This record gives sequence, structure tokens and C-alpha cells, in this order.
Amino acid sequence: MGSGAENEAFAARLKELKERSGLSYGQLAKRLHLSTSTLHRYCNGDALPAEFTPADRLARLCGADRAELMDLHRRWLLADAARAS
Repeated sequence: MGSGAENEAFAARLKELKERSGLSYGQLAKRLHLSTSTLHRYCNGDALPAEFTPADRLARLCGADRAELMDLHRRWLLADAARAS
């Protein structure tokens, strides 16, 4: 997979969690202390968080279980490594 593919896989997982929560981008962004546009860029694959923390907080807020958190972290690591190369 190229760097775009890793980022897309990470973003797709974030978006799935967001949709499952039933909350809007605005509602989630407010609770996460992020701008709505930043959260939207993360979920659409237009940007990758520099650190995993915002994604972890989003996933927990959306009710992710341990396995989902581990999968999301793995996807972030792959996307971050691809970005660095």
C-alpha cells in the first residue's frame, strides 16, 4: 500500500467510528477540543494527526472497544510511517 492507501484506511476507520456514534462533526469536535474542520479532515483522509492522541480520544468517545483501539492505532502507525518515508 502507498502512503495514500494507509491514510485512507485510517480515515475510513475514524469515519466509521464517527458515524456509529450518531454525533455530528461539530458535537464531536467540541467534546474533543478540536475544530470541526480539523476533525472532518481527519475523517476524510485529507490530514493525519501528528500524534495518535486525538484519534484515540475520538475512538473512546465513540465507544470503541480495546480491539478497535488497537486496530486504529495500528492503522495510524502505518499511515504515519508512510508519511515519513
